[in-house]
Amino acid sequence: MSTFKPVYFIAVLTVTLGASTQFYSYGIVNPEQTILSDWINETYFNKSGRPLTLTELNWIWSLMVGSISIGAIFGALLTRTLAERYGRRNALIGNGIVNVFAAMLEFGAKYVGSPEFLIIGRLILGANMGLTSGLVPMYLMEITPARYRGAAGTLHMVAVAFSDWFSLLMGLPIVLGSKALWPFAFGFPGFLALALVIILPFCPESPKYTLMTRGNRDQALKDIKRFVHENEAQNIFHSLIKEAALSKEGTGTYKELFTRRDLRIPLAVSILVMISQQFTGCTVVFAYSTNMFINAQLPESTSQYATLGIGIVYFLFACTSPFLIERVGRRILSLFQLTACLIALTFLAGFTYIQQNMKTSWASYASIGALVVYMCVYGVGSPIPWMITSELFTTQFRSAAVTVAVFVAYFIAFCVSTSYLPFQQFCRVATRQCIFVSYDTLYDTSYDIPYHTLYDMSYDSVYSSVVRRVATRRK
Repeated sequence: MSTFKPVYFIAVLTVTLGASTQFYSYGIVNPEQTILSDWINETYFNKSGRPLTLTELNWIWSLMVGSISIGAIFGALLTRTLAERYGRRNALIGNGIVNVFAAMLEFGAKYVGSPEFLIIGRLILGANMGLTSGLVPMYLMEITPARYRGAAGTLHMVAVAFSDWFSLLMGLPIVLGSKALWPFAFGFPGFLALALVIILPFCPESPKYTLMTRGNRDQALKDIKRFVHENEAQNIFHSLIKEAALSKEGTGTYKELFTRRDLRIPLAVSILVMISQQFTGCTVVFAYSTNMFINAQLPESTSQYATLGIGIVYFLFACTSPFLIERVGRRILSLFQLTACLIALTFLAGFTYIQQNMKTSWASYASIGALVVYMCVYGVGSPIPWMITSELFTTQFRSAAVTVAVFVAYFIAFCVSTSYLPFQQFCRVATRQCIFVSYDTLYDTSYDIPYHTLYDMSYDSVYSSVVRRVATRRK
């Protein structure tokens, strides 16, 4: 790692902590559901003179949770425009400024008695997350030498995993999860975003963007030299020059992305791995695991600590991804994750059925075990869908492809997270384990396709295959 200069580590740390950890906002609702549901009900009672029905409360809470995914969908659609027009770094800085504003809205929601402020703040933070999902892996992989890009691409999801368990910690009643302090828990991401806004302007832009989009060779070389030492800088610069020579067609359009035959397989892989991951039900676990444990007849305090435990497990196993991804390979690691998640969810469905129908106490704790196993295996392969798109496309089409893949991910996340509580209420009439079986079924249908399409490649072989496709087309 002596290849890198301090500026590189500052840039990586700033981007991952100031941008990737904004996924904190998704998880913070998990331990706060009971307190916020009571506050929402009380607020509307004071306004209308009647309490909300269970159905009304479930729909409002589902909107509260799902609003962040709605925002993420729109944020994802802006990724290409902002990344190409303003650059990766500047787009992240602008994103951070908006994040600070959204955090202030969330913080002030209680004091103005407005759940709508909380929903609007989460919509804006969702847009921030959608942009972050595309911009951070793109920036990290473009400032990193080729042999380290696989590991660099996983750092975004490692930071996401960290922010997930950290949000669960901050949401505990003994920290910031009390009735008096929950606004501080929701406003906390604003401090991290503010740090990014202050520090990142002193870090260089992506050299690949500067060279290939702006056409400024001298500045690109200067930026590379700020990130890495002289001997490595020349090698990186020469490889960028070669790639630029093969990509002189300018910025790729969406029409080309969807119609060019040589881009169909990479685009299909990028979309399908996102679909496969979302149909594991990960968004539901992140947002509703405390509710799952309460429904399994565990005390609320035990449920909150169990949720924190699975969040920590997820983070620890996600930390293994940078080391495993180059040694094991994308395809094998992804297949292991998908298969093991399917098995864990099947056991969770079984334990939920036993607990609900046979009233056995051990099944409640077996449910915790099933979710722990799920988070372990999910964490190992979780970065792959978010980094593979940047690897499969050249600079010409990278931002457009990332926009499409992230849009698909958050659209499905919104559908899954918003439908969970209403579906759970319906299943009280039928059988609650249908929720897990439904996710299993949808997930299983999308599981087999990446097996046949996701290449088991290192970054170098991915890049080489892309370059060969471009060169063949130019001939």
